[in-house]
Amino acid sequence: MPLEEEIRESILEWDEDKLIELCCTSLESNEATPEELLKVIGSTMQYIGELFEQEEIFLPDLIGSADIVKKVVDDILDPAIKEKGGERETLGRVILGTVEGDVHSIGKDLVASFLFSNGFEIYNLGEEVPAINFIDKAEEVNANVIGLSSLLTMSMNSQRDVIDELKKRGLRDKYKIVIGGSPTSVDWAEEIGADGWADDAIEAVSLIKKLLNV
Repeated sequence: MPLEEEIRESILEWDEDKLIELCCTSLESNEATPEELLKVIGSTMQYIGELFEQEEIFLPDLIGSADIVKKVVDDILDPAIKEKGGERETLGRVILGTVEGDVHSIGKDLVASFLFSNGFEIYNLGEEVPAINFIDKAEEVNANVIGLSSLLTMSMNSQRDVIDELKKRGLRDKYKIVIGGSPTSVDWAEEIGADGWADDAIEAVSLIKKLLNV
């Protein structure tokens, strides 16, 4: 079986040990570079996203695949690239967090994993994140996108607070602002002046790629 097919199969089956073995063996034998392996993994995650959209797989499958991919990239491929003196190519830097007043994390963490496995550099700030923390981190790492998650109706206005604080600092046009969460909507995004709204992790990847023209 070709390497690409083996990698795809191991990700679909959440077989972390097999994926680690495939990547390590390929690197040691010079069958593939870490950059080539990242491309294969990225295309596999795109394929998994399509399966999810077509309801051929379900949310636990998406989470399982994203989790093992993140571990392999963090533990094997990133170090291999750095060992050669390089840096992993990134499609953009994204700040993510659940806004102040909300402690939900699963949806936001899935978005983080899926963006990461699709080639973005992710800074996941966690939950109950104040507006100034989003902005300070974005400034620190020269981010491209700020993603704001809210799963509670009473925390939705905290998404607006981040945008208002950006305006106060004269930074609103510097970042693309993406929001999500079950009580939010495209109408809410327009009302608070966000650049876009995503219903799930798959839409978040597509939206951010579109906003950044990648």
